[in-house]
Amino acid sequence: MLNIPLGKRIALIASMFLITSTFGFLQPFVPLYLQASGLTLGQIGLLLGISTGMALLLQPVLGRLSDRFDSRRPMMCGAAIAAGCAYLTYRSAHSFLAFTLISAIGINGTIYLNAAGGVLIGRMAAGSGRGGAAYAGYRVWGSVGYILVSLLTGWLLQHNLKPGVALDRTLIDPVFTYGPLLFFAIAGVVLFVPDFKAVRADSTSSSLDKTRTEIANTRALTPFLLALFFYNFSLYGASAYLSPYMKSFGASPLLITGMFAGGVVCEVLVMTWVGRLTDTWGRRPALAVTFLLLPVRLLLYALAVNPLQVALIQMLHGINFGIMGTISVVFINDTAAEHERGAAQARLAAVQGLATAFGPGTCGLIAQVGGIRAMFFTMTGFAILAASLFLLRVRESHPSSRSLVREGYTPLRPLWRLLEGRE
Repeated sequence: MLNIPLGKRIALIASMFLITSTFGFLQPFVPLYLQASGLTLGQIGLLLGISTGMALLLQPVLGRLSDRFDSRRPMMCGAAIAAGCAYLTYRSAHSFLAFTLISAIGINGTIYLNAAGGVLIGRMAAGSGRGGAAYAGYRVWGSVGYILVSLLTGWLLQHNLKPGVALDRTLIDPVFTYGPLLFFAIAGVVLFVPDFKAVRADSTSSSLDKTRTEIANTRALTPFLLALFFYNFSLYGASAYLSPYMKSFGASPLLITGMFAGGVVCEVLVMTWVGRLTDTWGRRPALAVTFLLLPVRLLLYALAVNPLQVALIQMLHGINFGIMGTISVVFINDTAAEHERGAAQARLAAVQGLATAFGPGTCGLIAQVGGIRAMFFTMTGFAILAASLFLLRVRESHPSSRSLVREGYTPLRPLWRLLEGRE
């Protein structure tokens, strides 16, 4: 099923490029724009939390609808238009309530676009045994888009937001004048992406077998989603304040966007090999690495003393998201039945939405009371909890992976056993 027409492949590459490129202007500048609009760190966290928390209501519904109609293109087009219109109205918003409503629409549109992309590629790779390489091969183009948009946005604002200049929302308005236009480009491109239909099971198969499969899949997914909740809670709760943290050190807009872009450059390098690696050796070892790395990364943020150090630490994001951003989607595709992948990816999106809802709000309150450093220290503890849950409860999802314990370098067998979770 990986042999698809060149035109549809190009459309899928373009859609992944454009979808992720939107984060190139959203991630660095939404917190700064809200801060420039007079919101406190606590209010920014609460706003992002409420807006993202709507994913708990919307994403499962969207996932079920896409499975029921077995079509993602129309809903992706609608989600892109809704998000584009929402972020275009940022410049007209002035109150906490207005920003919250607008952000809820924009964030949920973006979440659905990412989840649907995972389903599209999962359908393409069904039965090939190359789901990791397939998803990573297309998703890497999104990281390229992120790098280009984030650096371009930082360069365009270089003269507006000079170091030492007080934040003024009018100086950031151009970001929300031109950036949202990317969503309308997405709406056009997704109409041409490949959208394979599910291969339904034989109608003679017993409902009892189907029920047993669903129970087994739920048991496999639940520990992973719980660990992922605390992972995203700590990472994206803290990441929401990296821009203000950099600004507090006197960093320029180009250095701020360069910090995010630097991490994504490393992400591209990781994505080029991690998919193939996990197709051979399984998903769990790679995921274990990113869970173990996160507490180290958050602790280093807390200990940083200048913006250059923060930017260098952000390079570790390449390992974190280069693995988690691709292999978590593949893990879900491994465990879900083909005709239920939309709902399964929606569960993933909902858990990520729940974590991102509570994370920024909690971090904002901690930062408001104890400062951003205290927030990083606190999130380090939650990252340790996430790693512990993953290592103790989550098992391999790839049905035919090779074993590092049996075939890997013998002196490192204790490490392989830890990563694989074998008894």
